[in-house]
Amino acid sequence: MITLKDIAEKANVSVMTVSRVVNGNYSKVSKETAKKIQAIIEESGYVPNYSARSLSSRNSHIIAIITKKEDALSDPYNSKMLASIIPILQQNGYYTMVACLNDFKDVTQHLHAWKAEGAIFLGLFEEDVMKIKENNQIPLIFTDSYSTVQQITNIGIDDYKGGVLAAKHLLECGHRSFAFVGIALEHSSVSQKRLKGFMDTINAADISISEEHILYDQDPAVLAKKIVQFKTPVTAIFTTADILALNIMDQLIINAYKVPDDYSFIGFDNLPISYYVTPKLTTIAQDIEQKAQLICETLLRHIDDPHLPCEKITLDVELVKRNSVKNINR
Repeated sequence: MITLKDIAEKANVSVMTVSRVVNGNYSKVSKETAKKIQAIIEESGYVPNYSARSLSSRNSHIIAIITKKEDALSDPYNSKMLASIIPILQQNGYYTMVACLNDFKDVTQHLHAWKAEGAIFLGLFEEDVMKIKENNQIPLIFTDSYSTVQQITNIGIDDYKGGVLAAKHLLECGHRSFAFVGIALEHSSVSQKRLKGFMDTINAADISISEEHILYDQDPAVLAKKIVQFKTPVTAIFTTADILALNIMDQLIINAYKVPDDYSFIGFDNLPISYYVTPKLTTIAQDIEQKAQLICETLLRHIDDPHLPCEKITLDVELVKRNSVKNINR
């Protein structure tokens, strides 16, 4: 059976160089050398024995990526995050295990069973952060968490500013009657922050939003029906996700309403789909690829040095103006 040493001798390189290529880590290997090693691997039929290597090194080389929503993998935001995170970890010699879990006990069970060297949490685990931390002595990276637990590493965005930017744009375009659609506030501090930024800015303009105009994520057809049946009509809707805005817009258009002539919309995330619909969606943009890169860099840094202090990192957001907001000042 051919070994890494055999491949290294054939390629006239070190075993470490061959190992890097096998693990997909090309950062310190030239293209020519990597190509030569890959050719030898294919010619020889070499298959890495990951289980044996993990046992011998006492490291699993596994990073767990855990999300709480059962339908998380079909969510466009999570899909883009995973598509950005997984290649970076692979390039650094790690394998990823993805799980959708709701109970913190399942989180601990999975992390221990996989012998994970680190974990990334996509989504909201705020009520369980301390329990997860206490039961897992490995580097943990939380994302978009507003947990009151201080000793965690979290990478998020300025959700409050996102709400402010949305409100300012709608006000500048002459709108004075608004609705908000997001995840139920008791389940999402992210929604709370975005709504607070939105409400504070509107209230500063001596305008208020009634409770009737604050809606929570449910069937888009139901949401669209509620919006058109408001006792006090609205002209503009701010949603906490692009996909939520697009689904409601679609239902309104099916029922002969026009966007933005009848209803203006602002989404959140700036997912690629927001540009390819008609009308193109005005949205609050976060740089998901930058966020994924930072998540991976931070986790790898903490794996290399477990004694590093916890980090709280907040990334900026910006308004991307497109065609889903009508300027009614004109």
